[in-house]
Amino acid sequence: MNSVRTTVVRSIILTAALMLAANAAAGAQEKIIFSLQWIANGNNFGVFAAKEQGLYRAANLDVDVQRGYGSGDTAKRVSTGTADIGIADAASVIVGRSNGLKVKQVATLYERSPDAIFFIKGQGIAKPKDLEGRTIGATAGEATVNFLPIFAANAGFDNKKMEIVNMSPSAKYASLVAKSVDSIVGFVNEEPAIRSAASKTGLEIGRFVFSDYGINYYSLGVIASDESMAKRPDMVRHMALATMQGYASAIKNPQAAADAFVKNYPETSRDIALQQWEVAQPLILTDRSRKNGLGFIERDKMADTIKLIAQFQKVDPAITPDDVYASEFLPKVAVE
Repeated sequence: MNSVRTTVVRSIILTAALMLAANAAAGAQEKIIFSLQWIANGNNFGVFAAKEQGLYRAANLDVDVQRGYGSGDTAKRVSTGTADIGIADAASVIVGRSNGLKVKQVATLYERSPDAIFFIKGQGIAKPKDLEGRTIGATAGEATVNFLPIFAANAGFDNKKMEIVNMSPSAKYASLVAKSVDSIVGFVNEEPAIRSAASKTGLEIGRFVFSDYGINYYSLGVIASDESMAKRPDMVRHMALATMQGYASAIKNPQAAADAFVKNYPETSRDIALQQWEVAQPLILTDRSRKNGLGFIERDKMADTIKLIAQFQKVDPAITPDDVYASEFLPKVAVE
């Protein structure tokens, strides 16, 4: 009897010890703030696929995904440590580095540039030169506006003959649909929302994509601070790898990625989010990323990106590719 009682007591003690160990392991998860570049949308499918599949959790990371307020703000948050990791465009990293921000891209998301001009079809705009003498809506400081002179030169028209109308981000779509402006600038992944707004009044939109006119540079990517890379390299490595594995999964199974996204943002339109992903996917999955793996950053292309940004932003001439990206944190992430 005493033997049975002893066995039971030992079993209870062992069970309690295992429970305490499990709780300790769960409690030991490193809390991570992941700042997006803007309000979460379909181009962020990979992040939420990674989260819902437990890829972050498997690396012992408890990831809190937060909306961003522009790439520049995200770069500042990551540099100062108010966010552990983030998504921001290369231009913000390059300019930020010139202004003392200690951040680098550790993986690229957009292999192709996303910049575009949207217009209403049937209003006399069929080719870029038709933009001369027209109005174009843009948010003050919007990155795409900076590329207008290069786009115009490559497309064969005079951008100085366009009138830029400054407006809030929330007013852009409505202004285009109301024909208050002839066109607006934006990213290609905005097309589904613009198309949805236009269709309500029976209108159809067209677009000019800058990458079709020789403007090709690194845009959005995963960023980390110099301090984190030096003191928390495993965290950076796990976050970069899990995130890009999430994007590989989203490419393979967009429906599951849409489910993961809507689970986190039930108020959003699943259809529009899927359309945003469909439009963004060709920016992510290119011949280069198929060859080198998702997230791979090529030194020569980053050097070209720095030269391009320096044409319209103040960039320290001493800035080199090594100052704005680090490739050692991401192994090859194959994608079909």
